[in-house]
Amino acid sequence: MTTLDLGSVNLSLTADLLCYSTLPERFTDGLKMSFIKSRAVLISQLGDPTKVLKLVTQKVPLNLGTTDVLVKWLASPINPLDINRIQGVYPGSQSDVVGGSEALGVVEKSGSEAKLKPNDLVIPISLGGQLWSEYDVIDESSLYKVRPDIDLLSGAVLLVNPPTAYVMLKHFVKLQPGDYIIQNSANSGVGRAVIEIAHAWGYKSINLIRDRPEVDKLKNELRQLGADFVYTEDEFKKIGSSIAKEYDIKLAFNGVGGRSALMISSSLAFGGTIVTYGGMSKKASEISTSSFVFRNIKACGVAVGNWMMMDENKAEVSQMLEELQQLIVEGKLHPPPVELHELNDFGEAISRTVDGKHCKQVLLIHPDHKNYKQRPSKL
Repeated sequence: MTTLDLGSVNLSLTADLLCYSTLPERFTDGLKMSFIKSRAVLISQLGDPTKVLKLVTQKVPLNLGTTDVLVKWLASPINPLDINRIQGVYPGSQSDVVGGSEALGVVEKSGSEAKLKPNDLVIPISLGGQLWSEYDVIDESSLYKVRPDIDLLSGAVLLVNPPTAYVMLKHFVKLQPGDYIIQNSANSGVGRAVIEIAHAWGYKSINLIRDRPEVDKLKNELRQLGADFVYTEDEFKKIGSSIAKEYDIKLAFNGVGGRSALMISSSLAFGGTIVTYGGMSKKASEISTSSFVFRNIKACGVAVGNWMMMDENKAEVSQMLEELQQLIVEGKLHPPPVELHELNDFGEAISRTVDGKHCKQVLLIHPDHKNYKQRPSKL
């Protein structure tokens, strides 16, 4: 480890990553730092995610602007959004950029006027950036400081799924403790967050999943998270109408589309609302005409990333993230099941994500991830 005292800045960096210029004319000016070497997963061109990504070494400049910070990224999940960007099907997709949409990092160095300081844990406040990179220089306005007692995995997946669940539960229907919600894709990252947040707030959840081997094991797992009812979609086809009559279901969450959306929207009570946040089936969501005409249901969509980036929502976003972190620390909100991969093993992580038959894949970006608590408290 090399430690350099640059007057008001004390910077410690691994020796083989530190590069500097020759001594200036006046030694009292100190060493002029130039760049730090950083491994990164680069989208070399748009196309097949299993073929177009490359592990490269880049030079990250160390001359920071006044509000810039040098961030060391520790862990980043591979989201469907990442795959769509690599394929070029997501709006604004670009090649020759580093991948990633959410991550947890730690500040290594701060600009002279930055409020963020070394050792602060941070997440990006927007979906993207040089996240599959060991280091990056970022203006602090694009980062959010998280609590120091947040574990590595909970912090890495804090930006997308928990806020989506939070916004859907809070912004569309004014629910009271004891009210019922229904959702498909209950085993997804969003679905699991919905179960846990709804349970913490006193709401009841009816959850649909696809049939699969050992489905009873998954049902028990979701019940342990706080799900009140768990059915396969085939089971619900047979009993859905009786469930709808027995429970006053005010709110439905749709992450699948197709006929699955029809099942949950048809279960809503008069005046109920269905919120769509995804379309895993890649089929248009179906909602019956009679549900609109005779039961006055409403259909909405949500893209939480856009909402979080609006300046007028800044205070509300901060409050939301504080509440979500408190649930994490209290053991009431957990990351989904994951498989961990060191950065060198990114190819395997991408392949397993594309395959779609595995749990969420997480890249461990910088080797220093080992210095942080990896998982939250057990259920």
